[in-house]
Amino acid sequence: MSTHPQAGARRRERTAVRDAASRTADRTAASAEKRAQQIWVEGAAPILPSRATRPEQVVFHLGPTNSGKTYDSLQALAAEGSGVYAAPLRQLAHEAYERLSAELPAGTVGLSTGEEEIDPMAPIVCCTVEKAPMRGDLLVLDESHWVADADRGHHWARLLLTGEYREMHLISAAEALLLLRPLVADAKKTTIVNHKRLSRLDLLKQPVRPDAVRPQTLVVAFSRKAVYAVAAALDPARPGKVGVLYGALPPATRREVIERFTRGELEVLVTTDVIGHGINVPASAVLFAETTKFDGQQVRPLRTWEAAQIAGRAGRYGLTGHGSAGVLTGVSGLKPDLGLVAAGAEVARGDAMSDLPKRAPRLRPELDDLGAWMAVDLPEALTRWMAWARAATKDEAMTADDVTDLVARVHVLLPLLRGPLGAGADLETVWRLVTLPIDYNPPRRTRWLVLARAALSHLAGLPVEAETVLVPYPLRGTVEDYEQAAAAARDAQTLLRQFPGVGGLTSEDAAEVEEACAATITELLPEAISATASGRCTGCGTAVAPWFPTCRDCRVPTGGGSRPDGRTGRPGGGRPARSGGERSTTGRGRSEAGRGGRRATGGEPGRAATADTPPAGRRRRRGRG
Repeated sequence: MSTHPQAGARRRERTAVRDAASRTADRTAASAEKRAQQIWVEGAAPILPSRATRPEQVVFHLGPTNSGKTYDSLQALAAEGSGVYAAPLRQLAHEAYERLSAELPAGTVGLSTGEEEIDPMAPIVCCTVEKAPMRGDLLVLDESHWVADADRGHHWARLLLTGEYREMHLISAAEALLLLRPLVADAKKTTIVNHKRLSRLDLLKQPVRPDAVRPQTLVVAFSRKAVYAVAAALDPARPGKVGVLYGALPPATRREVIERFTRGELEVLVTTDVIGHGINVPASAVLFAETTKFDGQQVRPLRTWEAAQIAGRAGRYGLTGHGSAGVLTGVSGLKPDLGLVAAGAEVARGDAMSDLPKRAPRLRPELDDLGAWMAVDLPEALTRWMAWARAATKDEAMTADDVTDLVARVHVLLPLLRGPLGAGADLETVWRLVTLPIDYNPPRRTRWLVLARAALSHLAGLPVEAETVLVPYPLRGTVEDYEQAAAAARDAQTLLRQFPGVGGLTSEDAAEVEEACAATITELLPEAISATASGRCTGCGTAVAPWFPTCRDCRVPTGGGSRPDGRTGRPGGGRPARSGGERSTTGRGRSEAGRGGRRATGGEPGRAATADTPPAGRRRRRGRG
């Protein structure tokens, strides 16, 4: 049957009209939404976070490492008898707590680090910045230049902008003054105290070989594998006297290692840049085994301010005599730059300005800043807040923090909230979950989601297995196995402090598992160091870089095959396929797993643990495996 030409034309005309109307409606809706967002941004009062009570006085303690900045500030806190010491690391909070506790009457000083609480209501509290109260008599803020840190700087910015303290003492490198001053511009009085280094710091002009390293020496490398490789190279000259220190170790193990080095039980300590954040040890020398690091995005040379923070650990006033800084040579694959170390030592002495990044302090919202009514509103509210904050801080000495990670977490949770798990999840609960200080970067992202789901299930009255929240203590494993179990236990502690009772557990249960793992790691470390094949191919013994287990010839190609000499590998030594955690053969990059000193990934150099039970004295609870 044929169709009349006029009927077809009419149908096409009606379709064109409908399409045009649809496009017009879409444009109108988009315009209305854009205008609504503009009205929201324009209508929101562009008022930055502020305090109701201005500080009476702000004292800037500026200077290089080992110049008495922290000592003078703690003396002021002790004299005041009431206030807060806040620092970026638990170890620093512990040091201040122990120092003040030795000087002041019992019950005067407390500790609050997120991982442990000791008399947190005491007149003086030593804490990490995230745990610092927002008001008090006197605030001592150590390592204040962390306000420029891309990940955690917003905690410093919020504390400085809104903390209601009568007096503040800000300890920092001199270069950070321009970043810090605008955050306390409302202070009635400002005082700047310039500190000079208290001990000499010399440069060792010749590289030092492993067999010539002296006692009281810190050797620095920037990945877990490199730390073990360097320790293994040093161990033959001082068997059992070499220790390791890196971010993946549990805090209790780190404290034990530092105490053993301080007592002289360990003569050499191989460490990552965790040592550069104000930790005080009796080191007479600092040697750099490498001067490049993976910063989360790329492998790059150290900045001079980073080298200065580390080199300045040598020659601590009151602990050792004068200090020296240099480079360690003789470890396969590691080629430190003496010129970079020399520049860092010059900054550490206070003879030159550093290249501290000029990042503007960042603001991150709190729930009350968002104007959200329900959890489903959070993604749009966060996005709109970021637009407002960027506009509000356009002419200020700060900027809006990137909150896309919070938006991503909300989007992951929203589908769960539509089912039974949403029964007990109000807006505040969801906000507490998305802001849990648990790493959201792969591979830890899955861990956060597992814990968040467990909390939602518990709040909805659904059963939660204890093992879902708290990974059982490993009955047998390597140092890395126990590091990962300890990290999982710390995550469980973080959750259980916010949501006690999930899986029938408390934060004390998780702390017990972490302590047991830390004790086992402490026992296994000497064997792990001595068992490491320092820079040697596991197949033929050829010298290789620490992040390669085998040389190029011994590496198995993708398609299999064998060599004429009977070993499997790539004939002719062709370029092998790169694998996770290995260094680029071009030297231009390497994976985060292989170079990130804060993560425990990759192969474990130590041997398996021989103990089948937790250390003596560690009580095992039901449900730990």
